[in-house]
Amino acid sequence: MRDAGRGNTGNPPSGRHARAVDGAPVRIGALAPLTRPGWTEAGRHLVAGLRLAADEVNAAGGIAGRPLELAVRDTAADPQRAAAAVDELAGLGVAALAGEYHSVSARAAAARADALGLPFLCSSAVIDALTEHPAEAVARLAPAQSHGWRTYADFLVGGGHSRIAVAAEASVYWAAGTRVLREHLVP
Repeated sequence: MRDAGRGNTGNPPSGRHARAVDGAPVRIGALAPLTRPGWTEAGRHLVAGLRLAADEVNAAGGIAGRPLELAVRDTAADPQRAAAAVDELAGLGVAALAGEYHSVSARAAAARADALGLPFLCSSAVIDALTEHPAEAVARLAPAQSHGWRTYADFLVGGGHSRIAVAAEASVYWAAGTRVLREHLVP
């Protein structure tokens, strides 16, 4: 497996849904938080998993005989940086995008990928907003945040708890989670 790293490794195909031809690699864009303030450990594990998968695909003969190549970009958990990475990777002619850990940067990447018509499979982000609006090319692996928070609220109620305090930071993730708890626990 080749890793395109930080730059272009050849002339990218042109067009909205450009694809590699004539044995050229199928390039996949990989988004991950590799520097702070992102959770760098999660980013390194995410990239390691994507590289392992690409190695297995390539060991089995690639995709229609073409090798799979990753073009890794660091989002640093920053929404603007994630959207810029999507634009850069689209310019390189990637066939699709995968990865990202942080919900806020995944949401920005998903919105940009959807606008470009570029398939994006989000690996870890749970925020509901990632897929709350129908998008033909955006999907997630992790369950939506609201599902997890409702399960947690059920657990608390089932345990006989009637007064819950939540300490949270001011972010889209925590605001959505505490809203689900409030809506679920108040009745």
